[in-house]
Parts: sequence; C-alpha cells; structure tokens
Amino acid sequence: MLTIEDILNLIPENGIMAVVQRDLEANGDRYTLLILKYLLEKGELVFLFLYEPYTVLTRNLSNIGLNVGDFLDKNLIIFDVFGSVNKIEKNVKGVYTLSGYMDDVIFISKMKEWAGGVIRRQKIKVDKLWMVTYLSSGVCRLFQNPLYTYKMIWLMREDILKGKSPRTIITYSPVECPLLEDIVYFVSDVVIETKIIKGKKVGIISKGPEENVIFELFEER
Repeated sequence: MLTIEDILNLIPENGIMAVVQRDLEANGDRYTLLILKYLLEKGELVFLFLYEPYTVLTRNLSNIGLNVGDFLDKNLIIFDVFGSVNKIEKNVKGVYTLSGYMDDVIFISKMKEWAGGVIRRQKIKVDKLWMVTYLSSGVCRLFQNPLYTYKMIWLMREDILKGKSPRTIITYSPVECPLLEDIVYFVSDVVIETKIIKGKKVGIISKGPEENVIFELFEER
C-alpha cells in the first residue's frame, strides 16, 4: 500500500494533483481529507478552498479524528466559497467569506483582491504553501457558468502567485460536475482515480510518474 507520504512525494515542486472520484462509494473525498490531516499534523501551512458547507467539512474531518479548531488561524486558512455565494457569514477566526452582491465575475474579482491581500498581510511564503480544494465539483452547483468561473480561478491563481505556485490538491467528482473533467486533467501533474475493484476501495494513478499503479486507499480491518 502506498502511504500518504509516498503519494505526496509524487507531486512535483509547484505541481498539482487531482483526486478524481470515479465511484463515489470509494470515498475519494475521505482520502483527500486524510491527506489534509497528515499535512496539518506535520505543521504544513494549508489554504483550503471550500465548495461544500462548512458543517459538512467539520463533520467529515471529525469522523477521521481531526478537530478543525486546533489548526484554524494557525496553519489552516479556509476560504469559504459556499458561504460566500450563499451569503452565509462565519464568525470563526481563520474562515473567510466574501460579502455583498455576488455573480460569477464579481466573485472572481473579489476573490482575487482577498487572496492577494491575505498573502501580503500574512507574509506567506508561497513556495511553502499547500492548496487543497474540497470539492471542486461544487463549482457546478454554485455558479451560473461553472466552466468559465473555474478557468478564471486558475488564471487568477497564476496572476497572484506570479509563477511561484504552491503545491495543490484538487478533489473532484465528474459525476457531480462533468463540465470540469477536461480542465482538471489538463492542469494536473498527477491524477488519482478512486474506484471500487473486487470490493476494495482503490486509487489508480492515471497520470504521473507512477502511472497505472493501483493501491488501496484505506487499511481494511
């Protein structure tokens, strides 16, 4: 079984890895949360872009033994996309939302201003940063033109970080948002597809240095 450290070592400097949920029952999203837990407990700085309700995230992390409050505003910063679009403000230190009227174009503009400000104010060393999305497929539920908005998010990332992109982990379900599949594969250096094969929850590396390797996602007991 490949360990989480083994998987993270596949991601090149400034690279992108996508965890693509082919079978929802394989729990690829849970695998990404285990990676997030591993990074936070190691003391790595993580920017989490949240496309799901905050309560869903905290509950799912609690189920794997992680209390979000232990890391927020320390080495975890959450940008709450779901809360921003649905006008759900959080009074939680370390969780950020955008306020005011929001459509696809205004969201990108406000997000760019916010992200640039956070990086400047906190003097973040971008090359030491991890970015994680949970779950990128939520874009299809939140925006009128999800493909355009997602492309603009990636362009904004490049513009703000000026070529010093952090390592990034995308969590994506093509069943929930098929529009994004091509761009997710295109931007990713490593792609892990999660499936159920012979009753086991596995990851298949379909792009990257260990292409075609199959490994169990979780230790079966």
